[in-house]
This record gives sequence, C-alpha cells and structure tokens, in this order.
Amino acid sequence: MEVIINAINKALKWIADLSVAIFDAAWDMLSDLFCWVLDALLGIAVTAANALDVSQLDTFTSNFGEMPSEIVNIMQLAGLGTAAQIVGAAIGIRLLLQIIPFTRLGS
Repeated sequence: MEVIINAINKALKWIADLSVAIFDAAWDMLSDLFCWVLDALLGIAVTAANALDVSQLDTFTSNFGEMPSEIVNIMQLAGLGTAAQIVGAAIGIRLLLQIIPFTRLGS
C-alpha cells in the first residue's frame, strides 16, 4: 500500500513540476513577445524619423542670421526662441499621442 502512495505522490509532484515549468516557459514567451512588438514599433518609428527631410531647416536657420541685429535682440528679449521650443514640443507630443491606438485622430 505504501508503494502505491509513494508512486502517486511522485506522479503528482512530477505533474506539479511540469505545470510550473510550463507556466515559466509561457511567461518567458509572453515577455519576449511584448519586447518583440515594442522593438518592431520603435523600428518603424526610427524608419519614419529617418525618412523625414529636414534639409529645409538649414536654409531657415541660415536666413535667421541675415536679420538685423536690432530685430534679433528684440526677438531674444521677447523670448521668441523659448516660445518656439514650447510650441514645437507641444506639436510633437500631440503628433505622438495621435499614434496611440483607440484615440481619436484629428483631435
């Protein structure tokens, strides 16, 4: 009788160890899947950022240097550079928020 109980205990322990191993493997697969999806999305974002043509911004900044020094001084005193950075960051954040699924596009 004791031999049968030991055999049943060993079988139940083996089944418990097997279920723990299956859970660990499934957890690793799901975490790897999440990382793979995140890597793919960031790869798409990098490709999109590399596709942007920002060469026209160089001509804009070179034209900024041709302005008279009095106008540039007044613009700096008014904080136009800081305001442009704030507006640019706000537009960038809004564009990034539009990428998130289930948000209303065009809002």
